[in-house]
Amino acid sequence: MMRNNMKWNMNVKDITTIGICVAIAVVLGKLLAVLHRIMPFSRGVINAPFYSFLIALILYRVRKPGAMTLFALGYGIIMARISIFSTISIIIGGVLADIITLIFVKKYDSNVKIALCAPLYSVGGIIGTFFTVTFLVKSPLYSFEGPLALLISAITVYIAGLFGSFFAMKIFQKRLFINDKKIGSGI
Repeated sequence: MMRNNMKWNMNVKDITTIGICVAIAVVLGKLLAVLHRIMPFSRGVINAPFYSFLIALILYRVRKPGAMTLFALGYGIIMARISIFSTISIIIGGVLADIITLIFVKKYDSNVKIALCAPLYSVGGIIGTFFTVTFLVKSPLYSFEGPLALLISAITVYIAGLFGSFFAMKIFQKRLFINDKKIGSGI
């Protein structure tokens, strides 16, 4: 049996970091709404770099499983004022991202792993949206054109998210002066 070495317990600093990022995501969502009106790309492709940047910040600071799920819960609850279906999609996205990370990555012990895991939140959101509109909304206005469209969307969103997460790693290393040893030792 393979053991997972990631610590599950969140402290006040971890939850505060996630809470601040939820607040930033709410404000960011308002700003991104303007881009959605003027840019010809899908919302997922536009949002992915920005949300991957935020998720990378969370993972860089927290480095514990469940961080993406807690972010999704906080953000999803706030987005419930718009639609309960968006809340469901957001929460599914966070949970899926954490599950995939736990299965394949095991722990956030390098910046590359963090950068590769952060876009999974946006991919999970695409999958969550697919689930929500296919099984809960059932409206022709919101539909995916089959599994191939879902796969193409997920890959495109993941690639777009990689730009945001790798940019975040570059910024964090240069601007925050926080290295892996300090984070790992709890300082």
